[in-house]
Amino acid sequence: LGSRAFLEEIVDSAMIREIHVYGPALSLGKESDGQAQHSGLGTRLMDRARQISKAAGFKRISVISAIGTREYYADRGFELGELYMNGDL
Repeated sequence: LGSRAFLEEIVDSAMIREIHVYGPALSLGKESDGQAQHSGLGTRLMDRARQISKAAGFKRISVISAIGTREYYADRGFELGELYMNGDL
């Protein structure tokens, strides 16, 4: 992968390094009072990052994504690029 292709993927993109929500892990679909995971916090953080990025004039937003988190981002409108998950704003 050449540096030119790498740069083209992120032109006009705001960048998110990662989103981590820490706390005791819960199984998907389970709920627990006071738990951070699976409560929508990550989605709210992503929504706010999109708002800030759009207000700053960016056209896209890109995030570094491990294989295990790609489905999470895909469910939120991101598509897999060469190195990042990318979404339109």
